[in-house]
Amino acid sequence: MRAISNGAPPSPAHDRTDRATEAGRLEGLAELASGRTPSAVEHTLTLAREALDMDVAFVSRFAEDRMEFRALEGDAESFGWQEGGGVPLEGTFCKRVVDGNLPSVVPDAGSDGRVSGLEVTREAGIGSYVGVPLRFSNGRVYGTLCCLSHAPEPRLRERDARFIEVLARLVADQIEREELEAERRRLEVRATGVGALLAALVARDGYTGDHSRAVVGQAAAVARRMGLSEERVAEVEQVALLHDIGKIGVGDAILNKPGPLNEAEWEVMRVHPVIGEEIVASTEGLSHLAPAIRAEHERWDGKGYPDGLSGEDIPIASRIVLVCDAFHAMTSDRPYRKAMRSEAALGELRRNAGSQFCPRTVEAFLGVVGQGDE
Repeated sequence: MRAISNGAPPSPAHDRTDRATEAGRLEGLAELASGRTPSAVEHTLTLAREALDMDVAFVSRFAEDRMEFRALEGDAESFGWQEGGGVPLEGTFCKRVVDGNLPSVVPDAGSDGRVSGLEVTREAGIGSYVGVPLRFSNGRVYGTLCCLSHAPEPRLRERDARFIEVLARLVADQIEREELEAERRRLEVRATGVGALLAALVARDGYTGDHSRAVVGQAAAVARRMGLSEERVAEVEQVALLHDIGKIGVGDAILNKPGPLNEAEWEVMRVHPVIGEEIVASTEGLSHLAPAIRAEHERWDGKGYPDGLSGEDIPIASRIVLVCDAFHAMTSDRPYRKAMRSEAALGELRRNAGSQFCPRTVEAFLGVVGQGDE
């Protein structure tokens, strides 16, 4: 630990101690940067805590209104904290640092009016604190990297915060890489699952498979026009691809009937969204799409199937796919009827907006195909 300066010139022994401390920090940083450590986050916490000679170090994650402890090193138990646990975000030092209402270094929390009265200061017994934000490359704040002690630490200086900032950049980079890799694996699983299911659908009924693929592009364009995020657009595309997957469970006599279905046959056909939901729900990486698959034939006025959902209770992906699905079906040749002209099909969408179809979705669709009011 560095001695508190009393204004006297530093002794040679003091200089050697400081140089040894800095050398140890640099050696630890070099080891982290080289990637030679088995667990970069945990090793970083050890380096931070030991370099500042404090009781505990942690990496936090901000999750809505809570601060969760992703990793802890040192005497966390004495603060009442445990890995995987959390505390309300609003009452923390970390929230104040990220918001710019508290400096990164608090040498004596008990005498600092900005934090001395906080509940967490009393309950956890915080005497001193050093903390900096963890920011991803896109500017998003993930959480914080912090060191704390029960006792005040007057020796703490701004350069200690600068050292923790260097470590924080390494930690943020590591966590961001982990998140990107996890997302890549999730997308890979979803793509594999969608591809396998679609191949089964095409093998079962060529028209239905081709129809599903044709709906995808329009559905994605409508979703973007409605202001959905790219993540939600991707989900809409997947729902569009798989919205008829439940037809795998419908018999050939009904699926390929050359004429209109009778009421008994329609009763069987109306089960296909439920079958689709079950198939998708049991497919790894796709289960989150199951409610939208089930609801794709629900109507805005509540007269659809299988559950009679209405209005905003129908998932947005289902509402988008229903409009695109209906337009493509109306403008496609079927064994029992000729294709409708596009103008006539658009007229049907307009007439049924607010009854069968979500009005906002029809408006967006018309804009996509160049038939909107503008």
